[in-house]
Amino acid sequence: MRMRSQMEIDLSLLASNYESLKKIAPNNEVLFMVKADAYGHGMVPVTRFSHHELGIKEFGCASIGEALRLREEIPDGEFEIYVFSDVQLMLKQATEIYLNYRVIPVISNESNLDYFLETEEFKNFPLCLKFNTGMNRLGIDDSKAEEVIDKIKRNGRREVYHLLSHFSSASLPMDSNKKNLDQKKRFKELKQKFIDSGIELKKTSLSNSGAIEQGAGLDETHIRPGLMMFGPTSLIPKYREKSKWDGKLISSLETVIINSFDIQKGTPIGYGATPCPGNGAIAIIALGYGDGFSTRYQGVKLLHDGMEGQIAGRVNMDMAQVFFEKQKAEQLNIGDKFVVWDHSSENFMRICDQSRTIPYEVFIHVTQRVPKVYKI
Repeated sequence: MRMRSQMEIDLSLLASNYESLKKIAPNNEVLFMVKADAYGHGMVPVTRFSHHELGIKEFGCASIGEALRLREEIPDGEFEIYVFSDVQLMLKQATEIYLNYRVIPVISNESNLDYFLETEEFKNFPLCLKFNTGMNRLGIDDSKAEEVIDKIKRNGRREVYHLLSHFSSASLPMDSNKKNLDQKKRFKELKQKFIDSGIELKKTSLSNSGAIEQGAGLDETHIRPGLMMFGPTSLIPKYREKSKWDGKLISSLETVIINSFDIQKGTPIGYGATPCPGNGAIAIIALGYGDGFSTRYQGVKLLHDGMEGQIAGRVNMDMAQVFFEKQKAEQLNIGDKFVVWDHSSENFMRICDQSRTIPYEVFIHVTQRVPKVYKI
């Protein structure tokens, strides 16, 4: 565990982001995606705060193990949990968890649907159905809607608790991208088939973060924000002007300078003996790929006390070298705090763009060796 490196998570900024979200989607219920340890921010504290302080009542996980952890560690939580992908529905142990811990599996293939409908224990359990409208990953193909409807009615059911699908290209324009327009059309037609058959749709959702920040999919009962709740945009750089999102990064990543020295252009640096790109000074910071500070960050520019530095040479397991051109080592004091990213989404996205890494990965890669510190 690091002593002076930490990921600080400001939950008051999560609250601020939730307020901004509700300005975009004031009439929608929120199903907050907290999978993958809340995108690296700590699933339990983020969920606890979101439920008790923000009033969010529905959360999404990727696995049944994540859902069980939420139930066990927030026993007083009166919220719904959905398992979206690794449902393991046919395992006896999983069935017991769903039934005993009020966890809802998202049914996304026909074999799971058949099992769900034919298993007596699930007779009165909420049916949550995911259809594939073009993502081509998980989801029952929407061309089989009539077959599914027939199965549901023969089973004696007259409602679907939650009908959903998922955009494949929400990082692109929602108002002009053909894929997005086609998926919206197909989901609308899918809903109508259920309604025309006499099956009530209690809840519907389609939009993930990229779609929400463009104001798309708000005619459904629910939205499913994930990344945006933690600050960043989901849109690729050329389309970010289309975003209505002004979220603040709820986390900051800081470390400490553990060595500094002057250096001449061409001097070999670290593993691989990478030549120094100029004359200046090197700061060695106490973060490496063992902390989730990726080797992809070589060449990324970082700011320190108003000076612009650049990751020089390979990132090591336990440290990295930041080169400051035309600066002196005396300006980089051993023991000084070094902020890798602060609460500015703009600064964080600059790191992502320069390293050609999506923000999801940057967050999730931060390892347990870097303590998470929460403030409200």
